[in-house]
Amino acid sequence: MGDYLAQTLRELRADRFRTRLSLLGVAVGIFSIVAALTLVDAVQQSVRDGFSAYGGDVLFVERVPLEPDLDEDGHFRWWEYALRPEPTWREYRYLEEQGAGDALSEAAFVRYGQERVGVAGQWRLLVQLPLAEGRGFTERELSEGAPVVIVGAEVERADKRRPRPGEALWIEGMRYEVIGIFAKAGANTVSTVDADRVRLVPARTLREEEVVRSSILLGGADAEAVHALMRNCRRLGPLQADNFALNRLSFLLDEINEVFSLLSKIGWIVGFFSLLVGGFGIANMMYVSVEERRPQIGICRALGARRRDIVREFLGEAAVLSLIGGLAGLTGVQGMLLIVKLWAAAGSSLPLVLSLRAALSGMAAALVIGLVAGVAPARTAAHLPPAEAIAGTI
Repeated sequence: MGDYLAQTLRELRADRFRTRLSLLGVAVGIFSIVAALTLVDAVQQSVRDGFSAYGGDVLFVERVPLEPDLDEDGHFRWWEYALRPEPTWREYRYLEEQGAGDALSEAAFVRYGQERVGVAGQWRLLVQLPLAEGRGFTERELSEGAPVVIVGAEVERADKRRPRPGEALWIEGMRYEVIGIFAKAGANTVSTVDADRVRLVPARTLREEEVVRSSILLGGADAEAVHALMRNCRRLGPLQADNFALNRLSFLLDEINEVFSLLSKIGWIVGFFSLLVGGFGIANMMYVSVEERRPQIGICRALGARRRDIVREFLGEAAVLSLIGGLAGLTGVQGMLLIVKLWAAAGSSLPLVLSLRAALSGMAAALVIGLVAGVAPARTAAHLPPAEAIAGTI
């Protein structure tokens, strides 16, 4: 390996412009591949953390499905959903009572207002962030509709000051007492509320005319059992279609995984063409090197060097050359990540770190392109007749 590296460095110094042009193609290709893989890894980690913090197994009973329901002509049937009723308190109580056994283990009722989110039951199903200050709701506060609120870490009062536990906070003309403050969440990719700006209050404090939409959250629920209970609660006949939707955030994970796959493919495609350019450059350099080293090759062959020894030598040089380009690409990615970290907000939740998987994938791609590019020049060098190789340079 040391001999290959020394010879490669000599080649680098011999024609710096040609070498830099070849290495640039390899470096850009590796940069594209590794940058795409790093971005995919970062978003996937953020999604996994979000599901871990939010609860990926929560079942939502809502009016509109998350997955688009298209008709035979590919149109979204919005007019059907517009006529559907929102989940109600009565239905929440029915599911809580009837499904207390195998159907579900936890239930919560959520009413979304303009500036408030009203909760009842197991409100932790909606926001599972820990409390940085204060306390959570008591069952009595939720059942009686007490004027208390838990706020996100970035909620401010009218005087632009962040509230403290025990202070008053006016929301939509109603006075609430702040009892708790959530820890800062940052940019979460998995949530139905902005946990840093949420104002969580008992559902009974919201008037009907203030409610934008509502949903029932069920933890550890069996979807088929809940589906049967909802149809029974709404007295739907066997031939009547559902007028509610059962959603899980795992659908969003499937959709995001498809985006991840597309990003990876784009990175590999862009990287492939850049590597192809770099590969041609490496092959051209190796051909020139073969011509310049004809006497050396002829002498080695005359002294007993086998063809595979010559092939191994030139393939090693091509591999080292491409790996240098790969290291340059990895250095570019690491520099980009440092710039992004300095530029991005401190609260960013994306773990932008050059992963071992991305680095190894990039270096493996560089090694492969180097070996492929070096095969033809190496075979040409190995098949030079010793006498002609020596005589051709005299």
